[in-house]
Amino acid sequence: MGINPIGYIPWTGKRTRHLYRLYVIAKSIFSEKIRSKAILILIFIGIIIVYALPLLDVIFLPHEVLTSEDMIGGANPVLGDPLILFSMLLAAIISSDIISRDLSDNSFVLYFSRPIRPIDYLIGKITGGFAVMAIFCLLPLIMYGVVIIATQSSSDYLKSLEVLGLASFAGILNSFFFIGFGTMLSSVTKNRGYAGVGTFVSFFVLSLISEMFTEIDVNWVMVDPYVLLKYTYGMIFNIGLPEELSSDIYWTILLSILIVPIIFAYWRINKKATGK
Repeated sequence: MGINPIGYIPWTGKRTRHLYRLYVIAKSIFSEKIRSKAILILIFIGIIIVYALPLLDVIFLPHEVLTSEDMIGGANPVLGDPLILFSMLLAAIISSDIISRDLSDNSFVLYFSRPIRPIDYLIGKITGGFAVMAIFCLLPLIMYGVVIIATQSSSDYLKSLEVLGLASFAGILNSFFFIGFGTMLSSVTKNRGYAGVGTFVSFFVLSLISEMFTEIDVNWVMVDPYVLLKYTYGMIFNIGLPEELSSDIYWTILLSILIVPIIFAYWRINKKATGK
């Protein structure tokens, strides 16, 4: 019996859309992380401490509208130290293997054997991590505001909704602040443990550096992530920086922490994608 060559058979299917490829990467990260018991437990404890306890202080007391005091002022603000601490811990766990695992098992070969660019890969990974962070930093924050608005005595709902909108923006910024930095560290090591611990420890190192040099120049205080985020919350709610601090230095530090890690992570991914 002779062998008949099959020849070329053209593919007649439809190509997936570009955005769908990003969605698949993001969904994979989100689905995996949301099944992690450690992450779920941390989110649950964080929601109780950060949102539930402050809500009890407000909901059972007479209140006319949702105010900025409920978010960044008072003795137990929602946008305060506990939120920053839990966000830091959560980002360290989420981002620890976002990229490091692909470095460890050489999954880049599979990713970039498809029509995926390094920027697509990075956006998909960060979006998936951001979605998990939003479950803690954004959704409970919105629910917190909605409950207070629903029980307010005044009919000035527009003012309350404005405060809720500003708070939601702060929650989005808070999520991106930490997940971007964690993604950068995950791109420099194959060990997820190093990436996770490095993310958490790095912020404490920045706090120590801030304390060491603040006596030389007061603007060094903004190197501390805790202080920087608190000032950023204040800026979002139209509360300016203290007079002794430079707004130019503030924006330089904030944008550096938000943008530089993403640029560095992209450089690392692009380098690996090209086989270097």
